Amino acid sequence: MGRRVLLLRLEGVWQSWGERSRWDVRDTGTEPTKSGVIGLLGCALGYKRGDPRLESELDRGLRFGVRVESPGRVVQDYQTVTGFLPTAEGSFRHSGVATAKSLSKLMADPDATPATIVSPRYYLEDAAFLVALEERDGFDGLLQKCEIALSNPQWPVYLGRKACVPTRPVFDPDDQGSYTSIEDALTNHPWSWMGQGFDKERKNAPRLLPVYVEDKDGDIVRQDALRINQTRAYGFRHVRRLTPVSRIKEAADVSVDA
Repeated sequence: MGRRVLLLRLEGVWQSWGERSRWDVRDTGTEPTKSGVIGLLGCALGYKRGDPRLESELDRGLRFGVRVESPGRVVQDYQTVTGFLPTAEGSFRHSGVATAKSLSKLMADPDATPATIVSPRYYLEDAAFLVALEERDGFDGLLQKCEIALSNPQWPVYLGRKACVPTRPVFDPDDQGSYTSIEDALTNHPWSWMGQGFDKERKNAPRLLPVYVEDKDGDIVRQDALRINQTRAYGFRHVRRLTPVSRIKEAADVSVDA
């Protein structure tokens, strides 16, 4: 019998897990979204965007939980964009200046002078998370398939957005355990963080670690269940918050003064 729970370490200088991104603004949640982690697994497996297996296999077959090892802090960046953008009316907008029924007409419009769109981007800086994935009944072998893919990914994996590169291996075969559920794993697995600043940052990290698990009876609703559709709309899922976990129990290679 294969592993029941798979653990992932999501650590990086920047992470960005969009929840309500619209148009020019790209937000981030305070912890990884299920759809974002499914996208990470899809990269490892070589699944293209729109592949039905992202929903039918990964989203439906895996139960998701996350523990906040270090919350980091939200930072804002900006990206400038120029060019032709589609409008809701079916025409095009040239950098917010003019509209036309076709790109050729717009490009020939002498009054459509180029302008720059400033797009705010939000990130989590120096955050760290422990993600637990539990194999649902009827999806035997799915975690083993993900484990093999993460050990030799088809495409580079990233932490929410493509600019966010992990600073430690997302999957570590030596950082697992024989857990029966995501609740068991996130409550009992040793705390670990290879963040910037090392000992100083570890001393300042919170002693109680928030834990969130996917639960159909949970009272928190998140709209981050991956759904394959033309509008790229996401489904709802219910989440339960567990009693915060003390980080007194730490990995063997971590030493923190009281």
